[in-house]
Amino acid sequence: MGESSRQHRHSHRGTRKKSEQPLDGYAARRSQLTVSQYFEAVELSRSHRQSSKNDDRTKKSSSHQHNGKRRQDKTSSEREAIASISISDKCFRRCAILMMISFLSVASINFIMLPSYMGIAPGENPQNAKSRWTRRKISSAKANVLQADKQQVFRIGRIFASKNDNSMRSSQKSSDELKEQEIQTPPPPPPADDLKRKKLLYGTKHVPEMANWPPLSTLIGNDGNIRDDVDVSGILDFAIIGFGKTGTTSILRHLSEMTDSLSKEHCDLVVNKSGNLLKDLYEDHARRFKQAKRNGEEPEDRLRGLKCPQDISSDYSIFNYAKYFPSTKLIIGIRHPVLWFESLYNFRVTNVPWKEMLPTSDLTRGCISGSQGVCAWRANFHDFLSRLGKTPMSSASEKQLLQLGLDKHAKVGPVFLYEVSQLSESGSDGGVRSAQFRTDLKQFLGLQKEIPPFPLVDTSGRFDFLPVVKNQVDRNKIDICQPQHDIIRDVLMETASLASTWIRKYFLQSDEVFVSSREHFELILESWMHDPCPRR
Repeated sequence: MGESSRQHRHSHRGTRKKSEQPLDGYAARRSQLTVSQYFEAVELSRSHRQSSKNDDRTKKSSSHQHNGKRRQDKTSSEREAIASISISDKCFRRCAILMMISFLSVASINFIMLPSYMGIAPGENPQNAKSRWTRRKISSAKANVLQADKQQVFRIGRIFASKNDNSMRSSQKSSDELKEQEIQTPPPPPPADDLKRKKLLYGTKHVPEMANWPPLSTLIGNDGNIRDDVDVSGILDFAIIGFGKTGTTSILRHLSEMTDSLSKEHCDLVVNKSGNLLKDLYEDHARRFKQAKRNGEEPEDRLRGLKCPQDISSDYSIFNYAKYFPSTKLIIGIRHPVLWFESLYNFRVTNVPWKEMLPTSDLTRGCISGSQGVCAWRANFHDFLSRLGKTPMSSASEKQLLQLGLDKHAKVGPVFLYEVSQLSESGSDGGVRSAQFRTDLKQFLGLQKEIPPFPLVDTSGRFDFLPVVKNQVDRNKIDICQPQHDIIRDVLMETASLASTWIRKYFLQSDEVFVSSREHFELILESWMHDPCPRR
């Protein structure tokens, strides 16, 4: 048994390594098998492999049949599920239709029976009908039940008891019952909190009580602005309100030495914050008051003023001056529009070198994005002066000289108008003219001391100490007399001609407008009729 099994394994290994060809006598002897024994072994091996293949085929066929049966079962189950879904869907639709029909029928029955329930016969006019419960005399014990019944009725029949049918509701209920049924309106909102006022007054406790100065808290309203029922006109004596690049900084520096003027520009009125301006005036006065007490001196009551070149072109500023400071004296400087535009353009180039200025040909009208506030629109000095209420503004000839169509006007205090060339000490008679100008300004403000000569103003930029920046600034500055600026210069010359005519013919005729050396001033305005470039 062991020998035959070893022979079978050996013959089986031989068939895996070599082809199934009959062995010759030499090979048979080497394998210690006879030829007949060898062929029997080969035949046995073939039969064994064939039986293995048949078994595999049987397994595959059975598995295919099983899978097919599973697919058939799955398909049949899916079909049954779909059929059940379709059946349930049909049932759902039918049920929904039945529910809808029942709901509508119940609603229609309620709709029909509601008038009779409320005491109104079908077809009867509700305005003429009277509710049964309004005629019944019920005891106090039944009042709560009746009230609940009415609430239920009005919940069901809002179509009859809505706000749109006021006549029916009035016939059904008395005025007292109507007030009970109507929705209570919410209470009015509480009055505006004085948050802005508290924020403005925060930190002002150090302001002392000064002679003839009422407490700041009594002057500020809940909106943070000056109250309408107080008079603060005596707190601000003068204001330098325009125009920019006309020597306003030089005048402020000179007047600061002999007045209690605010040191920097304060343009609170431009943004309609009169309370902030009043607070600044109070704090500045308190600081000077404390300093005088600390030095052992008696506080001196001097003129108080400020500077804001944007005030002249601001709607808020002009109306705030007329409302709160109607007696404040206004100082306004003007300049030839061509030279003014060149100065303002180069000022922006010098002090804001990181921003590129637009070409002058794009600035002939309003101040568009990227202009940095430089445009021909702002050179219409006469249009802004016309809003101060110093001219009649009744004749068509006067209105034709105005270009901007500013129809809002306000009555402000007296105006001192000057041209920037009057500040200069140069020229054959420059010293005399400048001295006269300082004298006239002193009389206008009511100063006791003489105003010293105006020094030359340093026009260097903030970044001129950097050679790279200074070189860039010098390249970007313009000479408005160059041919590439002819377009903007033509527009500015037209504006200069109109402004010169209007100021001389109308504005200077007012008794509340003051100038220094009027004849000389009018000669300067006449020069505006000509292009300044040929004289440069």
